[in-house]
Amino acid sequence: MKKIILVIVILFTGFQSFTQEKPKLVIGIVVDQMRYDYIYRFWNDFGEDGFKKLVNEGHFFRNAQFGYVPTYTGPGHASIYTGTTPAVHGIIANDWYDKNSGDYIYCAGDGDMHTVCNCEQKNVDVQSADGKMSPHHMLTTTFADELKLFNEESKVFGISLK
Repeated sequence: MKKIILVIVILFTGFQSFTQEKPKLVIGIVVDQMRYDYIYRFWNDFGEDGFKKLVNEGHFFRNAQFGYVPTYTGPGHASIYTGTTPAVHGIIANDWYDKNSGDYIYCAGDGDMHTVCNCEQKNVDVQSADGKMSPHHMLTTTFADELKLFNEESKVFGISLK
């Protein structure tokens, strides 16, 4: 019996090593408040090189669900990119009260960060909280962090518009 189990385990692990070809590019797009059925509702309004191309040639999740409530923006994005829940990644809401500092904290707020721009020419107030954002409140890594750790040649970029 032990030999049969050993053979099954060896065969199973052997099949696991036949992985798909590594993708050259991975892009994650989240449109806040956009339900998956909007893709179908507005399908005829989309161009062939936009959402239609992403749906037809990429991975499109038609019925994704979160294993927690409530589903706020910050925890949702953190859950998508970490693969875990707010209890683990630490982004429990968009804002929360920090009893140590006595202040309310925005999930992505980071006073040590600065907007990347040509601020003087664009009349941007560099002292404003706008642009002072980072994932420093997150307690876990993201798939992009793990990709960079696995292969130092990987190029990882993050862009956010709000």
